[in-house]
Amino acid sequence: MGVSEDLETLPGGGELAGILKSVNGDPATIRDVAKRWRGTAKSIGEHTGTLRGAVKTIDTAWEGGSADAFVGHMETYYTAGDGLRDALNNSATALDAAATALETAESRVRELCGGVLGQANAFRLNNPQATQKQFDDAVAPLVRQAVSDAKAFLKSANTAVGNARTTIRSQLDGRQRTFVALTPPQDGRDWRPTPVPDWSKTTLASTDGGGNRTGVTAAPAGSSGYSGPAGSGGGGGAQAVPYVQGNGTGADIVAAARQHIGKPYVWGANGPSAFDCSGLVYYTLNQAGIKIGDTTAAGYQKSGQPVTDPQPGDIVFFGDPATHVGIYKGDGQVIHAPRPGSSVTEASVASVAGGKTITYRRFV
Repeated sequence: MGVSEDLETLPGGGELAGILKSVNGDPATIRDVAKRWRGTAKSIGEHTGTLRGAVKTIDTAWEGGSADAFVGHMETYYTAGDGLRDALNNSATALDAAATALETAESRVRELCGGVLGQANAFRLNNPQATQKQFDDAVAPLVRQAVSDAKAFLKSANTAVGNARTTIRSQLDGRQRTFVALTPPQDGRDWRPTPVPDWSKTTLASTDGGGNRTGVTAAPAGSSGYSGPAGSGGGGGAQAVPYVQGNGTGADIVAAARQHIGKPYVWGANGPSAFDCSGLVYYTLNQAGIKIGDTTAAGYQKSGQPVTDPQPGDIVFFGDPATHVGIYKGDGQVIHAPRPGSSVTEASVASVAGGKTITYRRFV
């Protein structure tokens, strides 16, 4: 016979056997579930952290109301992710507590049952002539005490299991923010990037809004250097272009120019995805608040105020008339769009000049 069957032969032993059966749980399986929940919580935390980092990167490069709305919308995902992570961790903790209580209860109740059976067997060995009544009278108090102690352990286990059930239900049902409850973006429309113009099919007149780059012809294949078409120079007959100074500063101009470092040189392009040398100046000045039309390097050389003590934000010209132009960054450096096949970059004024005349103009 098993332990439960042996207990049932004792006076009042049926109740003790029932308690033993009640605490026969599976703590190992419960702990395995808790472990898997913690693993899922960890993964959620890692993915939420990755999402936070990606949104932060986007937020750094994207300004304005739509950017703020995007960040605000994505924050709801952080909240939902953090909430689910915490719910799983808290539920796993409750499961571990229940597993420990079940394990402790079963161990202690088995000890009590083993003790009662041992004492009953010892009585029989020591009193072979005892009647059944004498046996029952001797063993019954031992069983009653064991039942009382076992009930306390059973209650502790039941309380832990009940607490785990309550905790899990409250964690899953009581969360304020869930992924299911997330609202879609306000207008429900997906963002679509503005197509980049095919500059190879754009006429010069359409790129400058009125053909201001007079005297410029299409860049020949394989052209290089900073003069002629590749630099949007076109010195002959250049005219000054009017401009509105606005509130921009030299620092604003440099900051605007730096945003375009790395974008490709495309002859005739004036932003925002590609530039030639004068197109970069045009886009950068307007971006910094100086309202000016698009023209050639030589055209900008006829505009603004000539200076001999260049400051960051001044426009630097190469050649007279100019065949190349860039934004003076300070410390002898220029930000410019060099030639076909290159990208907007920063270089020393001297290396770009290559012996050509260098002049400066100020537009702020």
